[in-house]
Amino acid sequence: MQYILEFLGLMAVFSIFLVVSGADFAAIITGLGMGWFAGVSKFFTVKTIRDRFIANGKWFNRITGAALVAFGFRLALSRAAD
Repeated sequence: MQYILEFLGLMAVFSIFLVVSGADFAAIITGLGMGWFAGVSKFFTVKTIRDRFIANGKWFNRITGAALVAFGFRLALSRAAD
């Protein structure tokens, strides 16, 4: 299901770029997006990388969560100052 949602999101972005800036630019952006997702999926299928990521996944989640919370606080403080 996740792959379908990523594809639908990619098509939504493609349609926005198609209307705003033309078919050539939309095709380039869509191709880059597809290449990015293919590269990331290929990167994480390498056994040694996948095993290290799974072993350190708890710390990765903690660091990512802390960064998102920090960005949220920063955004809230900047909105409160306005």
